[in-house]
Amino acid sequence: MNSDSARLKVAIVTGAGQGIGRAIARRLAGDGFAIAIADINSAALDEVRKEIEGLGAQVLAIKADLTKLDEIQKVIDLSAEWGQLAVLVNNAGRVVITPFLEISGEEWDAILTLNLKTVFFTMQFAARHMHTGGRMINLSSISGRSGRPDQPHYAAAKCGVISLTQSAALAFSSQGITVNAVCPGVVDTPMTIGIHEMRASALGITPEESLARMVAKIPLGRVEKPEDVAGVVSFLCSPDAAYITGQSLNVCGGMEMN
Repeated sequence: MNSDSARLKVAIVTGAGQGIGRAIARRLAGDGFAIAIADINSAALDEVRKEIEGLGAQVLAIKADLTKLDEIQKVIDLSAEWGQLAVLVNNAGRVVITPFLEISGEEWDAILTLNLKTVFFTMQFAARHMHTGGRMINLSSISGRSGRPDQPHYAAAKCGVISLTQSAALAFSSQGITVNAVCPGVVDTPMTIGIHEMRASALGITPEESLARMVAKIPLGRVEKPEDVAGVVSFLCSPDAAYITGQSLNVCGGMEMN
């Protein structure tokens, strides 16, 4: 590690190739962090790398399958070698719409692995490199606040992320690391489009009708933007959030209030 890299304050953002992860990476770059972005999609990763470079920030792009522990370790080690690991944002995830009685063992394992197991081991590996004042932010979901009949495995995983966040906040408090979660609602991302395409097919309606039904439940009356989530993550990484840990913040326009 050279003297320049040693001064870098590095923020890792997983699943940064699109949607919320992409917006978070851009926002944290604007906040002055050097950004390590990880994603399984190399083409999307390259696009985000170019965007962040265009903002004048330093960026390290790492292609990785985060369902594999050795790939998680690779992301953490390369980031920690590049500079001082200051922030970890666990954003990588996926959702599948499947009725409760039709979920297979293979689908259950795939959803729980990326959405929950990966979060645990990314935090575990990162904590070994973090200094006092480190921040971890996990992307949960309002699906983790209440049941979902057509995505119970995803909801269970996101509920688990809230619990892991609390456990990690306790485990890492002596290191001066804060750990919090963010629970988005209906966000304008490719994942949300896919959700409503799957739901529409099952219900015999259009994806636009499926989305409209959800928007009707949002008190603020609009679909959430990825930047709405990125702003809250930015706050949790700021000095103003130094005394916040073990919390899960709903960022959903009032759709969920518990």
